[in-house]
Amino acid sequence: MKYDLNKKQSLGAKRTLDTFSKTLFLLLTKKAFEKINVNEICSTASIPRATFYNYFEDKYDLMNYCWYTLTLEIHLEDYKEIAPENRIHIFFDRMCDLLIKNQPLIQEIIKNNPENSWLLYHFRSYFYEIALNLFHEYPNASSYNIPAEIMANHYCNTILLIFEWSFFHNKNITKKEAHKYLQTLLNLN
Repeated sequence: MKYDLNKKQSLGAKRTLDTFSKTLFLLLTKKAFEKINVNEICSTASIPRATFYNYFEDKYDLMNYCWYTLTLEIHLEDYKEIAPENRIHIFFDRMCDLLIKNQPLIQEIIKNNPENSWLLYHFRSYFYEIALNLFHEYPNASSYNIPAEIMANHYCNTILLIFEWSFFHNKNITKKEAHKYLQTLLNLN
């Protein structure tokens, strides 16, 4: 991303970034990501194309920013302070809350962006990497006589499987039911 997210954002920059993010999500409810272009994003947002390129390289860069804004809602900065054995539950809870809160938007987006689309593949990849970084030091991995990397991969894949099945396929399960599935599939106490 061209814009440095680590520096203090001006009100104008925040407003512009939010507008681009909301516009892309709005357009995704109407058509597939592959059919959206920068001109359409700028036109819908009523922001000049030159401004878009002040912030982003292309629409893929904007999509990364959209995923980044979602990660702000799960407060990744907190995980350094959370014991590794508790991270999976907290991450799962926060992701559940995020997906439940955005369920209507998710369903509209999925109508135009099926499971095998670039968009959902990118969503999986983006959040998989985040989860993998959170779970790479799971303390009980050695008790299973399995490398920690394999356990972390297993946890990430299982969490994404539950989220995809329940939220992307509109199964309307509760957070409690989702936790029950997680407990069973990961054999957690």
